Amino acid sequence: MNELDTWLERIGDWYKDRKHDQVERLEPLILTPPDTLWGPLITDEQSKGIACWLDGCLRIFTFYRNSIENPHHQEKAYQYLMFAYGKLQAVSCDPKAEPGLQEWCTKRVQHLCVLALEFANQQQEPRWQQESEKLIESHVRFMASQPQNDDQGRAKHQVH
Repeated sequence: MNELDTWLERIGDWYKDRKHDQVERLEPLILTPPDTLWGPLITDEQSKGIACWLDGCLRIFTFYRNSIENPHHQEKAYQYLMFAYGKLQAVSCDPKAEPGLQEWCTKRVQHLCVLALEFANQQQEPRWQQESEKLIESHVRFMASQPQNDDQGRAKHQVH
C-alpha cells in the first residue's frame, strides 16, 4: 500500500466513523496529504482524495467559525480557508498539472475567495476590512494571470 492509499484509507475511516465534529482527528490528515494526491496526472482515486481534502478543510473551517468559546478560533477558521485557497491556487498554476485539474482548482479558488470575503465582512475588528481588501487585490491579480483569462481587457483579433 502506497502513501496515497494509506491517506485515502485514513480519511475514508474518518468519514465512516461519522464523527464530523471531531476535527482533532481530521486536522492531521488535512495538513499532511501525500504529494501524490495533487498529480500531475489525476486518477479517480486522486480526484476523490482532492474532493475529500477540500471538504475536510471546509469542515474544519466551519467547526472553528462556529466555535464561540475561544476568540482565536475565528482566526484559525480563516487560516484553514486560506490554506485550501493557497493549495488549490498552487495546483491551478502548476504547469505539470492536468488542464482539467487546473480548471477545477481555479473554480474552487473563486468559491473559496467569496467564502473568505463573506467571512471577513462578518468580523468586527477593523483588520478584517484590510484583509478583505488585500484578498480582493491578490485574487484579481491571480485571475488575470490565468491562461483562461488571457483576453482580460483585450479584444482578440481573428485572421480570416
